[in-house]
Amino acid sequence: MVTTPLDILKKYWDYHSFRSLQEEIINSAIQQKDSFVVLPTGGGKSVCYQIPAMLQDGVCLVISPLIALMKDQVQNLQKKGIKAIALDSSLNYQDLDRELNNCLYGSYKFMYLSPERLQSELVLQRLKNININLIAVDEAHCISQWGNDFRPAYKHIQKVRDLIPSIPIMALTGSAKPKVIDDIIVNLNLNQPELFKGSFKRKNLAYMVFNTENKQAKLLQILKKNTQPSIVYVRNRKKTKQLSEFLQEQGITASYYHGGLTTDEKELHFKLWSTNQAQVMVATNAFGMGIDKADVKTVIHLTPTENIENYYQEAGRAGRDNTKAYAIILKSNDDILNLKNQQFSALPNKTDLKNVYKKLCSYLRIAYQEGEHINYDFNIYEFCKHYQFNITKTINAITFLDRQGVLKFSKEFKHKTTIHFLVDSYNLIRYISTHKHHNTLLNFIIRSYGGAFESTITIDLNFIHSKTRISKNEIKEQLIALEKNEIIKLQLFDSDISITMLEPREDDKTINRISKYLEQQNNLKKEQLNAVINYLENTTTCKETLLLSYFGEHLNTPCGCCSFCVAEKITLKESGIILHDKIITLLKKQPMTSTKLEQQLECSSENLITALRSLLDASKIKLLANNKYTVN
Repeated sequence: MVTTPLDILKKYWDYHSFRSLQEEIINSAIQQKDSFVVLPTGGGKSVCYQIPAMLQDGVCLVISPLIALMKDQVQNLQKKGIKAIALDSSLNYQDLDRELNNCLYGSYKFMYLSPERLQSELVLQRLKNININLIAVDEAHCISQWGNDFRPAYKHIQKVRDLIPSIPIMALTGSAKPKVIDDIIVNLNLNQPELFKGSFKRKNLAYMVFNTENKQAKLLQILKKNTQPSIVYVRNRKKTKQLSEFLQEQGITASYYHGGLTTDEKELHFKLWSTNQAQVMVATNAFGMGIDKADVKTVIHLTPTENIENYYQEAGRAGRDNTKAYAIILKSNDDILNLKNQQFSALPNKTDLKNVYKKLCSYLRIAYQEGEHINYDFNIYEFCKHYQFNITKTINAITFLDRQGVLKFSKEFKHKTTIHFLVDSYNLIRYISTHKHHNTLLNFIIRSYGGAFESTITIDLNFIHSKTRISKNEIKEQLIALEKNEIIKLQLFDSDISITMLEPREDDKTINRISKYLEQQNNLKKEQLNAVINYLENTTTCKETLLLSYFGEHLNTPCGCCSFCVAEKITLKESGIILHDKIITLLKKQPMTSTKLEQQLECSSENLITALRSLLDASKIKLLANNKYTVN
């Protein structure tokens, strides 16, 4: 019979012991206490609320900001035979009503909810009737104005505490500075919470920063030396494919991953890497959730991240099997300047935000005080081109609107333009001979997309336009004509982004309400970027010490294995050899005391004593009865 936390762990997770702090956190929840959990990436946060919920009657309410993260958690629980459901912001009123009834009567153990849902009276009323045994607030740093990724919607969690004040709350985050922790405790109204803070120190992980002007050569050197599984993070999607192809050409098996791949492509590419058919996964930061491969030897960043929080999380995917592993940043002389330019020039101010919001509503034809809960397909490139907006700044402005709960900015890339040839290559050539105006388009598709005649292929209209100079409208017209002539089967879709307005259009009223948070978040991003620059350029401090001090944790001694510590050892060794030679040269002239040698050499007494002991051990010098040293 399952009666203890360890029984649950063994039955559903197939582990036979808890990680550090997990059991204490679980027992605190079982004892109905509020708790605050700070466990770094890979520390097993979800188990901390899932196991106590499994041991008690009722449903665990999990509040999480990311739809993809909720779905991933629900799928993992369902695979274990545990009933779980996600009520994200994409559900309409009728679907939400039905699913809430399922939570009330359907013996679910976990109900995942986006914080925006707590603005709904329907949700709040139903929560009073559902038997909730624990409230878990994931990514709790989102409630703090000083936290990375602040979301005002998290403030609504207080409403749940007011509705069911006797139910314990567990706040969880992977990284939080001391000021953020204090802010979270106040904002969630936690009642004398027990604080559980895991160490950010990873004893088996060496943090390395290498300055190089030839990143590809250095990357090859690292990957050929360490042939175990690796992740290489790059800044954009195009680079993922380019770099993976380059590595393949160099004899290194590689796959690639980014947010624009279809679900099937993501699963295929991930399987190649997870089963070790590909040594390297080249990816954007979209490669993150559910990555539990334990034997990753190296995580390499070809460009720095914008903040330490993201870097620590991504770097932490290395060495989860507790064997020696490396987290490496390859830095060129231009990286810092480029990072500053990209970050600071792309931060929208209040005027930018107002312009983007108003133009977006006009572009989507949303009338004043209308548009709430309507979904719109959206092509951000066309939008920026139409209004001559900077695309990066525009994305940041729309992302900010998303995080403030004004709209939902979905980049799940569910829809792609696909074609399937209904004729073979011979009959296609015959067709082209009588329809010469399709020649350029068809030949480009055949050359650029492998397996065109074997299966359905996904094509990129923007890519085709950029290479052939055929206008997008003309490409669409030709594809429709080809379908009409029964040459291809076509599914035409010209947008990979959707926008759902979460509140009616109110222009200045909306922007004035949220703009106070914009300057605050911009200042926070600048502080975070400066911390990254300090980490990269500091030449006087251990890299692990720099990382841990950022999170409020302090080391008494350097790690001994980061790029700084390794360089220090080499320098000390080289300076020691030079010191040995100088001592021998002086002692050949005459015997000397250590005091006289120190005066002559102008070195520290500690370095001199170390050098003298080394020379004595090697029998290169000897100590005379008068306390003078001489050569043997």
